[in-house]
Amino acid sequence: MFINNPFPGAFGLDIGDLSVKLMQMSRHSPLGRAPFFTIEATRAAALPPGAIVNGEIQLPEIVRKKILHLLGADGNYPLLKSPWVVANLPEPKTFLKLIEIETPAEELTDDDIVFQAAKHLPFDMAEGYLDWQVTTTNGTAKKTTAVLIAAVQKTIADSYTYLLEAAGLSPLALEVEAVALSRALITATKDYSGMARVILDLGGTRSGLTIYDKNTIQFSTSINFSGELITTALMQGLSIDHAAAEKLKIATGAKVNKESPKYLKIIDDLIDQLVGEIKQALQFYREHFAATNPITHITMCGGLSYLENLDTILSHALRISAHPGNVWKNVSASAPPKTKPTDGLELATVVGLALRAAQNPLRHSL
Repeated sequence: MFINNPFPGAFGLDIGDLSVKLMQMSRHSPLGRAPFFTIEATRAAALPPGAIVNGEIQLPEIVRKKILHLLGADGNYPLLKSPWVVANLPEPKTFLKLIEIETPAEELTDDDIVFQAAKHLPFDMAEGYLDWQVTTTNGTAKKTTAVLIAAVQKTIADSYTYLLEAAGLSPLALEVEAVALSRALITATKDYSGMARVILDLGGTRSGLTIYDKNTIQFSTSINFSGELITTALMQGLSIDHAAAEKLKIATGAKVNKESPKYLKIIDDLIDQLVGEIKQALQFYREHFAATNPITHITMCGGLSYLENLDTILSHALRISAHPGNVWKNVSASAPPKTKPTDGLELATVVGLALRAAQNPLRHSL
């Protein structure tokens, strides 16, 4: 077993619909102190609309060139020499679920897990890739085992693998976004006994909700809310162009705009829909999962988490504390230089990927 990372220089790469983000970290293990990480490189590049749509790569050559740009192949950045990468799979195209198998953990085989997982997947086993991790056992008799399964269709996973290899990279892992987010935003040293957490990822083109309970991810789902959805609604409702709508959204947030009386009504309607979807997801969790713990906090991330007053509205409407998270909490004791704990919300996924890459990427937890 490797004590140190056998893949020096490995980095995380977050491939989204509108951008590609890269982060490289180094892990330090000083005697008598908790391990910590330093950030060696953080880079990002925008993608043109249509290059990746809802997680499906439509224009691979354009995306490949953007990745090469981040690697320093065109001279705009210092050359990143390591080929080792941990990348994400798009949340809408992946399946993540905690299942119970009526077999003690010590008797459980890989074939047992594959057989049971097949009953839950939304596609045929032959059409997808499956990963899993035994998490906990239920009851004092330990007659059942909880297993977190993650699956993706082969066509999607293969397209991301081919893209990375075409850029000269060697993918060590393709990881579900909810897993990377949890690694970044769930405090690694904290005891969450008796409480559950929600991670609400509010992005430019899509959003997702993940429930973390009993020391593992329990449930993850997509949410129909995004920065582009708000911008489009403002364009249509106020008869303005995309640039003006985007500027207005960023400047005003979820507040009154005296120069545009219709603005807040448009925003409020969309936030009401968001609240409704969150309530449905939480109700589904309570009704379909056994012995759930109370959700005591909603951790927000993603670029849309910066929308002013959104956290206050969600906290009031859901009666659960909701605030932007600290993506640096598992990196080091303090945020990186020139940043605040609330900076970097749009980097949550790539931080989680980089944390895995900086350790032994082949020894991971879902």
